[in-house]
Amino acid sequence: MRSILQTCKPRHDILTGTFNPEIFTANLSQVMDSYRGKSSIIHSLYTDARQFFKDATYPTESLKLMLADVLGRLAGDNSLPAIHRLETAFGGGKTHMLIALAHLSFRGQELVDAVQDIIDPTILPPPGQVQVVGIAGDELPVHQPQGAVLSPYTLWGELAFQIGGEALYRERETEVRSYAAPGRNFLEQVFGGRKVLIMLDELAQYAARLQAARPDGAEMLAAFLMALHSYARTHAGVAVVLTLASAADAFAKNTEKLRELIATVKGEDVDEIQAWELAQKAEKDIRSVIARDATTVVPIQAGEISRILAKRLFDQVDAEAAAATAQAYLKLYGTHAAVLPPRASQHDFHDLITAHYPFHPTFIRFLNEKLATVETFQGTRGVLRVLALVIRSLWQKRLETPLIHTCHVPLDDPGVVNEIMGRTGGGDLLPVLNADVGGPDSASLSLGKSYAQMADQKNPHPLGYPLYEYTWKTVFLHSLVGRTEQLNSNLFGITEAEATLAVTFPGLTPPQVKMALDKIEDIEDGALYLRFHQGRYYASLDPSINTTLNAVRRSLKTEHIQGLLDATARKIITSSQSVFHVVHDVTLPEHIPDTDKQPILAVVSLDADHVKAEDFILSAGANKPRFHQNVVFLLLPQTVREATEPWGEEKVTRSQEMLNRMEAMAATVLSMRTLKAQPENFGISAAKLVEAEFDKKLKEKELGLVTTVTQAYDGLWFPSASRQIIRREIKAGVGEGGASIAEEIKRILISEGELLTAEAAVTQEHLLALGKLFFENQDTSSLIVVKDNFTRQRHWPVLEQTALLPQIIRAGVNRGVWCLFRLASSESVKPEEFFSRDTGELPFDLDLTQEGWSLVTLPGAKKRGWGPAAIDKKKLEHLVIHQIEEKEAVTVKDVQAETLKNFGEVPEEILYDVIKDQLRHGKLAAYPGVADQQEKPPGLYLGKTPLTPPITPDLVLTTPAAVAVKGWVTAGPNAFKLAGTDGAHRFFPLLGRLGSLYARGAQSTIKSLELVDYETPGGGALRLTLENIPPEGMKRLEEFFEVLGGIISPGQDSEIYLEIEDPDDSCPLVQELKKRFHNMTISG
Repeated sequence: MRSILQTCKPRHDILTGTFNPEIFTANLSQVMDSYRGKSSIIHSLYTDARQFFKDATYPTESLKLMLADVLGRLAGDNSLPAIHRLETAFGGGKTHMLIALAHLSFRGQELVDAVQDIIDPTILPPPGQVQVVGIAGDELPVHQPQGAVLSPYTLWGELAFQIGGEALYRERETEVRSYAAPGRNFLEQVFGGRKVLIMLDELAQYAARLQAARPDGAEMLAAFLMALHSYARTHAGVAVVLTLASAADAFAKNTEKLRELIATVKGEDVDEIQAWELAQKAEKDIRSVIARDATTVVPIQAGEISRILAKRLFDQVDAEAAAATAQAYLKLYGTHAAVLPPRASQHDFHDLITAHYPFHPTFIRFLNEKLATVETFQGTRGVLRVLALVIRSLWQKRLETPLIHTCHVPLDDPGVVNEIMGRTGGGDLLPVLNADVGGPDSASLSLGKSYAQMADQKNPHPLGYPLYEYTWKTVFLHSLVGRTEQLNSNLFGITEAEATLAVTFPGLTPPQVKMALDKIEDIEDGALYLRFHQGRYYASLDPSINTTLNAVRRSLKTEHIQGLLDATARKIITSSQSVFHVVHDVTLPEHIPDTDKQPILAVVSLDADHVKAEDFILSAGANKPRFHQNVVFLLLPQTVREATEPWGEEKVTRSQEMLNRMEAMAATVLSMRTLKAQPENFGISAAKLVEAEFDKKLKEKELGLVTTVTQAYDGLWFPSASRQIIRREIKAGVGEGGASIAEEIKRILISEGELLTAEAAVTQEHLLALGKLFFENQDTSSLIVVKDNFTRQRHWPVLEQTALLPQIIRAGVNRGVWCLFRLASSESVKPEEFFSRDTGELPFDLDLTQEGWSLVTLPGAKKRGWGPAAIDKKKLEHLVIHQIEEKEAVTVKDVQAETLKNFGEVPEEILYDVIKDQLRHGKLAAYPGVADQQEKPPGLYLGKTPLTPPITPDLVLTTPAAVAVKGWVTAGPNAFKLAGTDGAHRFFPLLGRLGSLYARGAQSTIKSLELVDYETPGGGALRLTLENIPPEGMKRLEEFFEVLGGIISPGQDSEIYLEIEDPDDSCPLVQELKKRFHNMTISG
């Protein structure tokens, strides 16, 4: 779809600004005078027949039909109507049609080449064959003075004069100077067999003046017309064309003009009512005659108006582009049919757009049905003037648009404004145009722009169209007509659907227009004079809510606005909403308390001049260093400059825009609160506020102010792990306040590692990190120092709550990150109390707030010899196994007693772990019961499995061999089993050869092979477990065993556990084992 700039070519005089619409002012009398040889001031466009048909005539269907009827009748076709009445309508056409008849009747066949597309050339008369009578009723006098006497001057007298000249007039003087209508004999004498075209224009006005001259004047005129019609119907070669507007059409726009005409004729003053009644009487008398005899013709149909206008304004219009443009519009309308008038989505609207191209149908309808109804607008001439100015503006601005809409009228052009506002009497609406829409003087307003222009600046259209200005301009223009009756007039204002249709075009959608219409009623950024009421948008100078609010705004003091902004800033975050102690209205370091009780969030005031974040964190006032530097967090708004940040022109602009925006919103809220409190003081009723949902809008504006102020606070400054003061950006959710910004600050600090929460503080990762901080200078640290460092050391994190410290200390002890101790005195060598992972959980009631508690690293505690002695688990395992083998069956508490006697004190959890380990490896069995029982217990636990029974003091422990002797287990398949330290040493030479034995044919499946505590080079021990390895698997591990056998070696604590089920004597591995272990165990 192409722009009209590419598809249309305006007239040269339009583009140069020399266009004169008066050249299109048709006047029948002056054309008649030109044929009679009289000089005329009328433009040659109408007197030159060829130029008239070429440049000024669009051949409407009615014109072609009328010419065919009239000229056919004159040519002798009696089947055609003899009498035609032209119905007046917008766009004129009646005078134009009369002039066309005049040219063709006077010159006929001379104009064949100029009208061959309009009329059948065969019916054109030879030049001079037809007598042409053209009488303008608005110019024809009803009497003329003869000395001191007023002599009648009649329509039939003028008819006789134009046909036969002065000679015929004198010949029939008695009849032509009488108001009495002449009869048929008069017509026979006047026409005398001639071919005559009679054109009677503006009969309504003549009839009204004639009725004023004589009480029976209209009756006489009606009688003459009846005789004339009768004669024309019965005589070939006579055609009558007349125009008769009703009194309402002729004088409704200007009853004063009618009164003056009647008063002039009567020679006495009359009022408007008398004049109106007289005109109606005259029109009634002649209308019945004309209605009975004449065929009615409407010169221009609605769909032809735009083509006529285009003919007069453009040298060239691309018809193909019209169809393509109409298709694009119809597609857009179909998508949004629900919000548009029903006609917009109907297919015939496509034809309407095509017919009106390059004008949008709603624009022509606006000009036709609204502006042209104003008498002073001068109908077609006024329309041409406006359109010429619009077209020139579009081409000067090179505005790409598919059609010309109402919104394209350039109301910022003083010439256009004078033309439209002056001729519609809308001069008092200039303040509306300048303030709300955008007029010639908008730039001189205090804000430098209209409200629509500011709305476009704040919320620009994606394609750059001035959406709000287009939409509000359309509403304004539709408010120029019908202002006296206001909403009682159908001409006044515009509905939402019609406004949407009038503005929408491809690229600017109905939802966008709806947004602009809704903005009109916006309390803060809406229009002052435009409003919506009873389903229509319109402009009004009456007091409105918006104009009242604007007046209140202007009376507000700066301190009141700042006071509301400060109060709003206090709402965006409070101490109850966050982990911080929140301090508001901060402008100096001394405004922030120096305390260790809670992290402090200092909210810098919106009107602070400029600050240096470092000063607020490092000092508590002039020459007063701050002790607790690590717990101060600074929240800065965009409106305040931080001294260390770059502050370029863009940032200055953005800061000022944000400040202006907040001040404007605060002013709106204050003015709304003032109006709500006492509306009657401002000429606004409380009911009007209720109707406008004022309370709801006030709450929305208050919430909007909180949201905007919240968004202004976008900078969080705090000490980082590097000890530097850094800034992080805050992005609080739109439409949210305190809770949102508090959560965003918390999220940022957690992600930066600056805030320790209850969940994170006790994790191993954070405990290890804290351990590095606690012991960064030495391997001990008192809890008092640790507590102070959390608030003083800038590279330390901050605790979400001070109560977290005891939890952190306990978790670190339990996880073996540090140890906790307290000395009885400074001379003590051993702690009075000592806790570590090996000592078990800290007592629940241990009070860590008491003085004297300190932390020590694990190596530090070992170096000092603090804590329980290290337990040799290998020796403990041997002791436990020996006790059970010696007594065959013992309880756990017996094992505990024997361990204490022969080994020393062992924590219960360590002893229980040793017992569980032996049970898992199948070295022990367990059951509930008594040690010397012989019957099989129901809960016997035996075998290698990761699951072990709960260890209790009364649980009985025994050996697998003892269980087998008592017959508590059924015999299973033969198996080879090897266990113990001695076996570990004797088996080791075979370890490196295991793979090669399987390569030689070993077929035994290794049910279990466990190597325990074999020594590795440089220290350390190795444990290896293999289970259910088939021969092929052992063969693939050949290289692994070979390498392993060359690295490890058996030590004094090394053990082996080997089990082969169903050993085969032919297996090379079994044969090798028999050689080395003569007393090998085969169990079943």
